[in-house]
Amino acid sequence: MNYETFRSLRNYAKRKITKDELLASDNLFSYMREDRSTPGQSVIDIAFHNQQDFLESLGMRDDDVWFYQVINSPYNGYEFIDHYSSIEDFMEGYSFYYTLDEENKELLSEISKAILPIKVNFEDDEYRKELSEKLMENFGKQIKYIVEDYVDEKNLAFKISLEKVINKEMDEYFTELGIDAYSEGFRITVADLIALYINEGDLHISLKELLEKIFGRREAPGGWQEDFYTYEDPNDFDSVSFNRTANRFFSDILETIEEEGEEEGVSFKDFTDMTSRILKKFRQEEYYFLPKDSKKETRFKIEGFKFPEMKVVVTLSKGLKQKSILVSEQNFYNLLYQPSLFSLDEI
Repeated sequence: MNYETFRSLRNYAKRKITKDELLASDNLFSYMREDRSTPGQSVIDIAFHNQQDFLESLGMRDDDVWFYQVINSPYNGYEFIDHYSSIEDFMEGYSFYYTLDEENKELLSEISKAILPIKVNFEDDEYRKELSEKLMENFGKQIKYIVEDYVDEKNLAFKISLEKVINKEMDEYFTELGIDAYSEGFRITVADLIALYINEGDLHISLKELLEKIFGRREAPGGWQEDFYTYEDPNDFDSVSFNRTANRFFSDILETIEEEGEEEGVSFKDFTDMTSRILKKFRQEEYYFLPKDSKKETRFKIEGFKFPEMKVVVTLSKGLKQKSILVSEQNFYNLLYQPSLFSLDEI
């Protein structure tokens, strides 16, 4: 073990030994930017075997060292969330719904009207769950592509957020220690290193032992992996890129729906025009009394619409009894204004 580190530092500052002699005096001395006019201001690189060795010397746990290196690696594709669990989240009505822009919400609303005969309401958990089931049932391939892109963008966003937080914490930690850190170690002037020895009052130990004492008095940074969700910055999610991908697949889905309607001799525009005409007069999922029901006994509400059948899904309510029927637009108005054409007594 080398006990001459402090003496070598002091002798170099007094110009009694050369730069090379100083660097040879301790295994952690790696390189020096020499200040010939003021040797004490010469800067020494303190280099550990590798970055892992350096971080462990700070007292960081093995899992924190590993996570720090994963986050700062440009090549590691660490998965904070995986594709399988994101599909499960989507089927429960979560996942990418909260990141859609207005254009994609409008596209998805049009798709929903065609495949799910209930009111569009992205704020409702049960609605999103039902929509997810229908989307996966009918357009699983496209939806899985959207979820996959969401997962990729989400993982990248987590990495960016954590990289900022972790490196900020590490910078603050090194600033408090008063050292200029780099990947495998840190840089410090000869004068500052001498001062560290004097402040510790232990001049006859190696640099490694000195650093162990200094680092050991401070709690090392870490604990990021356990709570990585708390570090997420929503601004790091590339919403533009994700919505571009989602738009492409939603447009493809809507085009497929329109083509299926054309095969049945129905245009999707005719369908949306019909829904607009009806919903201008009656709000979806809200009960009204039949206009021609003088006794005010029978109420109706519009549950939704079916494409390409061009039908209105209506629930009739009389007392405690209910009945759902499927009618054309014309028969919907017949129901309202000529209810005698329908067997309302059977409700």
